[in-house]
Amino acid sequence: MATVTLLRACSRGTHRLLLRPLAFSQSLPGLVKPDITSKTVMVTPAMQNAVKDYLRARRGPFTPEEKRGNHMMIASTHWKVERILAISMLGIMPACLFVQNPFMDMLLCTSVFFHYFWALDHVLTDYLEKFVPWIHKFWYVMAALGFAGLINFNLNDVGVTKAIQMLWSLH
Repeated sequence: MATVTLLRACSRGTHRLLLRPLAFSQSLPGLVKPDITSKTVMVTPAMQNAVKDYLRARRGPFTPEEKRGNHMMIASTHWKVERILAISMLGIMPACLFVQNPFMDMLLCTSVFFHYFWALDHVLTDYLEKFVPWIHKFWYVMAALGFAGLINFNLNDVGVTKAIQMLWSLH
């Protein structure tokens, strides 16, 4: 509610906001100090521009430094590929239970691996890369070893779908 009030005031061009919630101060008169709830905040034009810039949607990299980054693919294309993969997994997973062959095992392993790889890669980029800059190198090595293990399991053992069925049949 405070955000809506702030945005309305900024969009109308007013420069003073009254931060006094009437219903709150009237319902709890003994707990609310009048000097805190009756304060006014001066909103400068620079603050209005900051709010507008913060709420503006980015449409892609704007600075030359961001454009020169070693991007493998454009972010919107990457997002579309991730969504296509996620939706295709809805059909791949049940199909692997009915059609069991090495191709379906590889298709299932590859789709689940890339879905998991991209998801964890985004989590590492967003939350951990600032504190542990070498985490991506470690993640790529671990992911490559894990994918090699899945391929080895598919080629030299019963395969992923048969292994899942064997786990389900345990009593």
